[in-house]
Amino acid sequence: MEESVSQGKTLNKEQEDVLRSKPTVSALIDELEKLRQPLSSAVSEEISLALQRQTVSSSETTSQAQPDKTEPQEQLPNSDFTSTMLTRTHERGCCLTYDYVTDDATDLLNEKDLDLISTLSGLLTSRPADSSLSHKNALHRCIQHAMLWLSNSDQPVDPNADVSYAGLRERLNKIMALDYFTTTPEIKDPAEVAAAAGTYTSFQVPVHAVPISVPVQVEDSVGQYQQ
Repeated sequence: MEESVSQGKTLNKEQEDVLRSKPTVSALIDELEKLRQPLSSAVSEEISLALQRQTVSSSETTSQAQPDKTEPQEQLPNSDFTSTMLTRTHERGCCLTYDYVTDDATDLLNEKDLDLISTLSGLLTSRPADSSLSHKNALHRCIQHAMLWLSNSDQPVDPNADVSYAGLRERLNKIMALDYFTTTPEIKDPAEVAAAAGTYTSFQVPVHAVPISVPVQVEDSVGQYQQ
């Protein structure tokens, strides 16, 4: 159209309007050229993110479809721990219950006595987990605890305990004198034991007598060891 005008030709109205709008169109084209590169980069980034999301989604779907092989291995220790704790609770409950039904109700056993007996058994046979002693020194400590136990010492079993070796021996002798020591308690269903945990009077302990041919006498054994 510009060439036609330069040749002296006449333009119609539409051609004149287009020719007049040329500066505006040129400016718009320049602006679009400036925006093309940022828009192209943004589109490429969106495509990349979409592909990444699709990959992650596919991986999650695959992992959900496959069974977790480690789950049974994780459940097994939990099951063993639960069974051990229920058995421990049941045995402690039986021991205390047998003591409650004796004629001597003046000096009853309690959980603290059982805890101290358990603690002493650990001191006699193993090194504490948080101990800084070497295995050799820890073994000497085990021997010291054993000698204090055999000598019926009045020293406290533990620095934080107010019970001596002699006092704890009396508690152990009392347990060994109970029917609990010579009978086999009936192990109840784990769910029932769990419901009764901590309430020693909420269930009865059937007694099945077991003949014992050789009586256990702790004091005689101590005397023989010292000789």
